[in-house]
Amino acid sequence: MKGMDFNMLVKNILGNINNFEIGTKDIDEVAIEWYEVDKRILKKQSKKGIEVGIKLEQPYKLQDGDILFFDEKEILIVSIIPCDTISIIPESMRDMGKICYEIGNKHIPLFFYNNEVLVNYDEPLMRLLEKEGFKPEKTVRKLIDGLKQHSHSHEH
Repeated sequence: MKGMDFNMLVKNILGNINNFEIGTKDIDEVAIEWYEVDKRILKKQSKKGIEVGIKLEQPYKLQDGDILFFDEKEILIVSIIPCDTISIIPESMRDMGKICYEIGNKHIPLFFYNNEVLVNYDEPLMRLLEKEGFKPEKTVRKLIDGLKQHSHSHEH
């Protein structure tokens, strides 16, 4: 990549590919795990082998499709890696409340997609949700747009 033949340091996100006219630009991706989106400093290698350092000047939650670099020919974006998840479709608002309570009680990050509740796969949680009569499914998905978690401590 022009200007990217050496290690690259990214300090700002330039937008998101979903709101950007790609045209004929060649796309390269920096893959990150869902739990890395809040980190301000990351060192990754793009799919094309470019060493990329991400050191954001402002606190920012990385999003799938965020643009790290572009020029007239190429664009470098963030790609969140799909992972094993538990997907649950609540049948009622009562079920939604119970599901979110059980997940929240375990301090596991929670994600929503349309009418699904998604969490990173956890075997004990899967068994608990099955035992409670829900119909969780093990799937492979990108965990994006998670709920903001509150950090607090309490005794169980």
